[in-house]
Amino acid sequence: MFSPADRLANLLGAFALEATTAQVQAAEAVTGQTGATTAALVTIAAHPNRTVEELRAPLQLSQPGATRLVQRLVDAGWVERSGPGGRGGHRLGPTPAGRAVLDALFEARRAALLQLLDPLDEHERRALTELLERTLEARATDFVGKQRLCRLCERRTCTACPVANAAH
Repeated sequence: MFSPADRLANLLGAFALEATTAQVQAAEAVTGQTGATTAALVTIAAHPNRTVEELRAPLQLSQPGATRLVQRLVDAGWVERSGPGGRGGHRLGPTPAGRAVLDALFEARRAALLQLLDPLDEHERRALTELLERTLEARATDFVGKQRLCRLCERRTCTACPVANAAH
């Protein structure tokens, strides 16, 4: 016999897949690209002046994979390299075109995710917000984990970030 917790886990898994699908479709519609493109652009914008090496861990990419991804972002005109190369590597930052793509990405992502919450009333949405804050705060266990957890976050909408609060 399965417990209510087993059913909850199953429902959460189904909802997580639906939320993931909604985000991926929204991002692909904006960028025309798949994979870690969106997460890389969001992470570079949130943490400018990082190197390719520093981008690898939160995106869980190999060094060659991260290098190829950054090159695609540079070729698209969304990211620029600056500073000296060599051992420390070039520093990465979004271009004005990259920031415009980010704005479109966040708008599309927000709309797709809010549509999933259409069946909930305002009271239910507030309750869900509190539950999500508590569970995300508990998941923020180390620096790289926090970066990975927020790799698609629209930081400007999250004024009281539970992941950042877990650091304190």
